Amino acid sequence: MSDDHVCITNHESMGAVPRRDRPFPCRRRDQHYASCENDRCRGCVPRSATHGYLCPVCYRRLVDALGRLAWLIAHLRSIEKPAQAIGERVDTSMEKSILMPDPWIAADELMVSLGARVIPSTASIDEAIRLAHDAVVIDVDHWVATLEGATNAVILLKRMDVALKRWPDSEAQFRAIPYVRCPNCGHPHLWRAAPERAGDDLRVVCGTPECGYQLGWEAWAEQYAPAFVYLEADMKRREKLAAREEKRAQPQ
Repeated sequence: MSDDHVCITNHESMGAVPRRDRPFPCRRRDQHYASCENDRCRGCVPRSATHGYLCPVCYRRLVDALGRLAWLIAHLRSIEKPAQAIGERVDTSMEKSILMPDPWIAADELMVSLGARVIPSTASIDEAIRLAHDAVVIDVDHWVATLEGATNAVILLKRMDVALKRWPDSEAQFRAIPYVRCPNCGHPHLWRAAPERAGDDLRVVCGTPECGYQLGWEAWAEQYAPAFVYLEADMKRREKLAAREEKRAQPQ
């Protein structure tokens, strides 16, 4: 790959991906193009792709996700609570019909992102587990070496994040901590590391290989409490902006 090859999240093809499936572009913190005159910009230089079309952050998240995804899909298939679309009017005089449960739809969307067939509605939970485990058996490096494969990979990560928020399941081994630099090396590569064994503590570790920084989660959280307040406010701002964009994109 050439030095100017960037993460797929910054590729122009992302514009064709529906807003709900489109990830935020991976950018280098505090690094800007010479032409950038936006004082509010926190970094506009995209991260370089080092694994096919993925940057190191997306690649590490993908490998971690595939290790847990089969059980998440099975978990979603085990939830049979149907849901009604918000704002939908229902004629109570109409004959009642069986609705596809929302968790099942989420499971199917994850399967499609993997390039697999959806799980049949008649499948037992054991069959769903088998199909989900078969679907995640992927040559990751080969998958993300193509534009289409890398696009599906980041769509998968976005859909998985949404599913985990709506239907909490397994703990991720590593979760990126955005916007906060490592106090040791200064790079924005901090991760929240889950306990590896029962009785272990949560830790904050730096993803820069030569750094080696780590600290207990509680001590780190107390130290960076003000940053969390800013992060929460910024996330709410992004969510409102995304909602407005989606609303404007809807046909009148």
